[in-house]
Amino acid sequence: MINRTVAPPIYLADGLDFPKPNSIELPNGSKLLIINEGDVDVCRVDIVFNAGSRYQQRKLVAMSTMSLMPEGTASKSSQEISEYFDYWGSFIGISADKDYAKATAYSLTKYLPQTLQMLEQVIKEPSFPQAELDVWKRRGKQTLTVEMDKASTLARMEFFKTLFGQEHPYGAFAIPTDYDDLERNELENYHRNFIGSQGATIILSGKLSDSNIETLIKHFGEEQWGTSSSNGSFSPSSGETDKRQVFSIKQGALQSAIRVGRELFNRSHPDYPDLAVVNTILGGYFGSRLMKNIREDKGFTYGIGSYLLTFRDSGAFIISTEVGAGYTKQTLQEIRNELQRLTTEPVPEDELNRVRSYLMGEALRSLNGPFAIADNIMSLHNFNNLDYDFYQRLMSSIKNITPKRIMEIATKWLNPDLLVECVAGADNPF
Repeated sequence: MINRTVAPPIYLADGLDFPKPNSIELPNGSKLLIINEGDVDVCRVDIVFNAGSRYQQRKLVAMSTMSLMPEGTASKSSQEISEYFDYWGSFIGISADKDYAKATAYSLTKYLPQTLQMLEQVIKEPSFPQAELDVWKRRGKQTLTVEMDKASTLARMEFFKTLFGQEHPYGAFAIPTDYDDLERNELENYHRNFIGSQGATIILSGKLSDSNIETLIKHFGEEQWGTSSSNGSFSPSSGETDKRQVFSIKQGALQSAIRVGRELFNRSHPDYPDLAVVNTILGGYFGSRLMKNIREDKGFTYGIGSYLLTFRDSGAFIISTEVGAGYTKQTLQEIRNELQRLTTEPVPEDELNRVRSYLMGEALRSLNGPFAIADNIMSLHNFNNLDYDFYQRLMSSIKNITPKRIMEIATKWLNPDLLVECVAGADNPF
């Protein structure tokens, strides 16, 4: 019989073999990355553009441009496009974040030619129908109005505004009235200037044949389309702040939303792998110190966590939670205590081994299958350069980091005196 009171032994993998894709520079200025993996006859196409909100001249233009691309083309209506993809068993998703815009299509491998035929129209020939734009604006305004009535939304917005500045690309947020100012010609201009072949990265993943690759190149890799460029010279200015405590009033709130953290760096920084381990110990998984202290021991919250957010030119360390309004001060103090403990007390070996096992498993799981590999490649995407050695450095940190090194990293980057504390709720805890 298995003795379930005894945890099984922990085994760490010797290393991580990141499967590098086959890379092809296409005639039209795009780069094609091919991940030919998997046993199921499905595939995915991701087209990544240097077209995030950092390049827009007015708030919401990047997001509205991408969102409305599937809502009409020169020859198809929104309904016809939707029915076409449904008929061929395909699915598309189009989005924009701070740095990049992305178009994704899932398809059965045998129907990839049909999927690409319509995807090409959606990406290259969107018509941005005024009626669809009006509906999008109305729905978006209503949704954002509801969101901004939440303490969690207020805390998140104030946190990033404080870190980067409200005019900084990483600190700017739309408000409901911004939807009123959107004009159709702005979407057309943004699409014309930023959605194009030059500087785009195309990732084709799944169970593939040579004909699949040739078909994709025919649609997206031969002739140049759009007038975009790589925009690699764009570098946003820093929005550093001296403010350390920010409160946003939310009358009648039963909970306080808390965000604690600071501006840091992206994955290319040499300390990132070690900091990823430290962050996991603090609040990066369900067995973390913050969860044990503030959820399990104190009962102040249902959940609390910390994470490292990376942008193209920067990054942030963030602790996030919502607590009962009467426990706000105590929660902030316990967060400070846990941060301080990382700098002064060596992490016990059994705790460190648990974190090592968790992170090793997560790293291996994140490479399970062609689509997961494609996701990781996109997360490594930086100035159109791919840092394939990142996971080797991460695995080295997981296996070799010492309690002493953990204290050094925590002291260097997670000093409570250097962190911004943002709270949204009914009562000011500062």
